[in-house]
Amino acid sequence: MGESGIGQNTASNGGNAGGEDVLTGKLAAERALHVAIECTTDAANLVIDQLVMREPGGYADILRVLMEENVVTKNWFAKFEGALAFRDRLVHHYAELTADEVNQAVEAYAGLLPEYTAALRSYLDIV
Repeated sequence: MGESGIGQNTASNGGNAGGEDVLTGKLAAERALHVAIECTTDAANLVIDQLVMREPGGYADILRVLMEENVVTKNWFAKFEGALAFRDRLVHHYAELTADEVNQAVEAYAGLLPEYTAALRSYLDIV
C-alpha cells in the first residue's frame, strides 16, 4: 500500500507520533488476514468432508484438494498458495513480521477471496 498503507500515522487518525497507530494497524491487518485464511481453509475442509473428497495430507494440502477437484482453478491456487505459507508466519513468527510485510500480504491475497467465494458458490450451485 506504500505511502497510504495500513496503520499510517496521519493527522486524520490522531497523528500519534509514538507509532501506536502503525502498530494498531499492523495488528488489525494481521488478525484480519489470519482470520480470512482460516475461513478459506475451514470452508474447504467442510466441502472436502461433505463431498467425500481426498483427505488432505496436511494444512497446506487443503486447498490443493479443491484445485484437484476443479473447485478452484490452478491459477487461483498458485496465487493463493503463498497465503498458506504466510499464515505460518502469522501464527508462529508474528513477532518478526513488519508492517510492510503484512501490507504486502494483504495486497497480494485479499483480492483473491471474492474469486474463492464465487468458485465455491458455483461449484456447490449456490445462488
